[in-house]
Amino acid sequence: MSALLLSSCEGSGLQNWFAADPNADQWAGRPPTASPTPEPTTTLPENLRFPNAMLVATQPQAGAPQTTETRWQAQAPAIAIQQFYSQQFQQSGWQLVTQQVADNTITLKGRSDELEVSVTINTVPENNLTTFTVAYTSVNSATATPAPQPNATSPQTFADLEDAPTPLQPAIRDLAELGVLSTTGDRLQPNTPISRAQFVRWLVTTYNRFYADRPARQIRLGSRNDTPIFQDVPRDNPDFPYIQGLAMAGFLPSPLTGETSTLFRPNAPLTRETLLQWKVPLDQQGRLSPSTIDRIQQTWGFKDSQRIAPPAINAVAADYLAGDLSNIRRVWGETLLLQPQKAVTHAEAAAALWYIGNGTEGLSAAMVKQAPPSAS
Repeated sequence: MSALLLSSCEGSGLQNWFAADPNADQWAGRPPTASPTPEPTTTLPENLRFPNAMLVATQPQAGAPQTTETRWQAQAPAIAIQQFYSQQFQQSGWQLVTQQVADNTITLKGRSDELEVSVTINTVPENNLTTFTVAYTSVNSATATPAPQPNATSPQTFADLEDAPTPLQPAIRDLAELGVLSTTGDRLQPNTPISRAQFVRWLVTTYNRFYADRPARQIRLGSRNDTPIFQDVPRDNPDFPYIQGLAMAGFLPSPLTGETSTLFRPNAPLTRETLLQWKVPLDQQGRLSPSTIDRIQQTWGFKDSQRIAPPAINAVAADYLAGDLSNIRRVWGETLLLQPQKAVTHAEAAAALWYIGNGTEGLSAAMVKQAPPSAS
């Protein structure tokens, strides 16, 4: 790999994966003894080939003569491959269109002026190897099928969307068009409580999608080489990169921010006050002023203000500054009861993520899906 590619990985904790690896058996057994399949001539850029990966097969996709799919294997964990492509799709000339996590796969899509590239990573190793596919389509070819734009890429459809509260359905549809709400199959389960881990995944994925064209504003995902911040979120947890990344950025209370607990409780239901505690700092770009219960009572007028846990007070108070675009008003409407410990549903979590900002400066899912690729 070129020096430029290696330098782009410094500081991410992944540079050891991208260098030549004479001790590859440290992660997953010894290298395969079979000779690698000779690599055919291809238009896939060199900087989009995961270092030391072995090409297994390459073939044009049926019905799309300008699209080629390549299958690879690498002695590296799925998270390292994900981080590599996430970084490469944020290099100059490229745009990270979407990034999704399913049960056993991670999918990333990137686009340049010449190519559209889709990477699908199998998170379950096979014979101590991680298998992934890289499909690429020529954008400028006169015979190629027009590539979808970032604001209309791989929209999701939910068979049970009509079960969501009517006022929240438009926001969910906008986010579904951006493909940021990872779920099992085509069901959102809108009225089911969302777990703390799943909300962090949605939050980070949505935030990075909103700022896909501004890498400096994105949350960097955690890497395999990171020391886990939370004891109950090990490296092999599929939500590790999102929870670790948000905590390392300082937006999750953790030992890094002075918290004594080393447990995250990923499967516990997300509460209203916790949603606000995690999201409002991103809305306000980290600028939360100290506040009090008295201040919340003066502004919001909640009759249950005294039930708000101290760590969430500043976030609840700051959310008021966003006016009608505040999370509380958009999700729960006009209310005199916050019910801070009440569990948040999938539909409510999605509605909260529809807008990220402070009311004066921010982005909504509707704005992102309508913006041209070059919009900032």
